[in-house]
Amino acid sequence: MAFWAATGGTWINLLAVFSGGLLGSRLGSRLPADLRGQWQQWLGVITLLLAIEMVQPLWSLRLGPFPAVLAALLVLVLGSWLGHCLALERRLEAWLASFNRPHAADPSRGAAEVVSGAFVLFCIGPMTLLGCLRNGALGDPDLLLVKAGLDGLSAAVLAAGVGLVVLWVLLPLGVLQFGLSGVGALLATGVGDPSQAPAVLFTAAVGGLLVLALALDLLLLPHPSVVNGLAALVLAPAAGWLMQP
Repeated sequence: MAFWAATGGTWINLLAVFSGGLLGSRLGSRLPADLRGQWQQWLGVITLLLAIEMVQPLWSLRLGPFPAVLAALLVLVLGSWLGHCLALERRLEAWLASFNRPHAADPSRGAAEVVSGAFVLFCIGPMTLLGCLRNGALGDPDLLLVKAGLDGLSAAVLAAGVGLVVLWVLLPLGVLQFGLSGVGALLATGVGDPSQAPAVLFTAAVGGLLVLALALDLLLLPHPSVVNGLAALVLAPAAGWLMQP
């Protein structure tokens, strides 16, 4: 019972993404193309709104005399360069190619782009962090239940375009959220709350910039590579550790 109390929100979140992805994949080919396009763009609008909220710490954190937004730019530039050198986008696209539907409703969007976008949308952000910590520490899944609803609808919209390949995001989503719930359970024993640490806040804000790039993709606007930009999340904690709120 204690295990379910600490992780119930994550189980429901995973079920919502699975159900949404399955439903979207089944209905995608039956929906008119213009309706799928409208749903994708509405998802882009909501994603843009979430991104604006996520990047707010960049204006309060500072790296010495400089605002954190400059550090975020440096981290994203270096991360994109690292991702390009490692050919992350090409490698992920090749790995997912065999799972992608050959008759995908939106063949212009590659599997790697969609799966990496789903990872950023579902796994990176304050709702993931705070929801899991609260579920683990207090047994309160409310924030994750709200997230589950958003993720399930988003999975349906994305799967309508590329099919079940979206469900690969369940692997990192489960590992991340179960891990964070375990940290939340430790908080109940008196360990300090890490959610307000500058490194965590800065990393989440850099993730918000990746979510912003994803929103531009969903809105069919020019955007940097979200796949290559994921490397910035590896560099962000080190920069955030040097900051003060």
